[in-house]
Amino acid sequence: MIPPRRSQLEWAKYWILGWSIPLSIAIGYGAGWWLDERFSTTPWLQVAGFLLGAVAGLAQLLQMANKDHGRD
Repeated sequence: MIPPRRSQLEWAKYWILGWSIPLSIAIGYGAGWWLDERFSTTPWLQVAGFLLGAVAGLAQLLQMANKDHGRD
């Protein structure tokens, strides 16, 4: 089997990063919505879930940026 070229690997890495940020926000928001429905605390847990998802996405972005910077 032929190993993938470096440009393909770079493209895949950024494609995954591009989807992981909105997905982490959506998962956090969805979990907050579910908890709000369960405990009748609307909209506080939705907001908290959204913020936690955004922080998780940003942390992943920074982690990848630091890894790429260290490679130079």
